[in-house]
Amino acid sequence: MVLSLYSCSANKRGAPTPEKVVEQYLTALENKSENSLLQLADKDSSQTREIAAKIRKIGGHKIQNRQIEYDKFTPNLWKAKITGNYIDRQGIAKKTEDLISIQYQSKGEPKSYAGRWYLLIDN
Repeated sequence: MVLSLYSCSANKRGAPTPEKVVEQYLTALENKSENSLLQLADKDSSQTREIAAKIRKIGGHKIQNRQIEYDKFTPNLWKAKITGNYIDRQGIAKKTEDLISIQYQSKGEPKSYAGRWYLLIDN
C-alpha cells in the first residue's frame, strides 16, 4: 500500500511552488529530458513542439551564474526571466537568457498551495 501511494505522488505533474518549477525546468534542460519538461506542464497542455525547440536551443548545458527574476502578473500567473552563461562545446562562455511562464491551477487560493504550478513555454 505504501508503494502505491508513493507511486501516485511521484506521478504528479507540475510543482508545489514557482521556484520548484524553475529549478526542475533547469535540471530537465541540463539533462535534455523532454519527459521531465512535459511533466512540469499541465496534462491538457500541448507544448511538445515548444519543449523540443527549447531543448535544441539551450538543452544539455549547465547554466552557471544564474539570476532569476520573477514578475507576478497576477497571483496565478508569473513570468521567470533566467539569465546566466554556459560553456559551449568549444569551451567558450556564452550568455543565455530565457523566459518562461508559470501558472497556478487550483480551486483554492495560491497562498494555500493546495494546487500546483505549471510550466508554460513562451514562444
